Amino acid sequence: ANNATTLDIPITVQSTSTAGSIGTAQSICYNTTPSGLSNVSSPTLGTGSYTYQWQSSTDNSTWSDIGSATSITYSPGALTSSTYYRRGATSCGTAYTSSVLVTVYGDLTAGSVGSSQTICYNATPSGLTNSSSPTGGTGSYTYQWQSSSNNSTWSDIGSATSITYSPGALTSNTYYRRAETSGSCGTVYTASVLMTVQSNLTAGSIGSAQTICYNTSPSTLTNSSAPTGGTGSYTYQWQSSSNNSTW
Repeated sequence: ANNATTLDIPITVQSTSTAGSIGTAQSICYNTTPSGLSNVSSPTLGTGSYTYQWQSSTDNSTWSDIGSATSITYSPGALTSSTYYRRGATSCGTAYTSSVLVTVYGDLTAGSVGSSQTICYNATPSGLTNSSSPTGGTGSYTYQWQSSSNNSTWSDIGSATSITYSPGALTSNTYYRRAETSGSCGTVYTASVLMTVQSNLTAGSIGSAQTICYNTSPSTLTNSSAPTGGTGSYTYQWQSSSNNSTW
């Protein structure tokens, strides 16, 4: 009998598939752009030729393809909420990298301080309190109080870096606000509060000196000039003295 032998047919088995890896987790400020997601290690699967598709997720569970994001790396745009990313690589099937999370800090918003006051000339206003604290940013804040005479041009107040501030005596109208800085997430400012300083109270003047006879009545003491300053409203009390010292 004749014996026949079949030809050997090689079966090539591709190497074990791995998805590769991408970038690292980041924390960024609200509405800013994270660093690009790099190719830390390339995939090894299938034929060695790959197509890529980046995906995003808000919960690391439900994923959506990102349109036109088909390169080995990906640069997200500005973000306003925390987002997970992963890369799909396809060649004899599809494998996905581990996800990386870009954490987005909350929008940095200013708190509020005290309330406006009206005080007398050269008097000290009540301290400016922390009515509400700032929110967002990194969650950690530094403070700098500022003052202004016109609510437009502001100057830092030396050593005024606490969450509250107590001004000294004032002789002119002054606005105050608190600058609040949160790491690299920038600086925001509270609404300003105005310390209205009433003008300096002056006494005015009365009549003039007189010389009279014993047991007679002097002329009425007139209002030569009215008082000025203060609230603009006045009450009066006349006084007398025999020695111009004790009244």
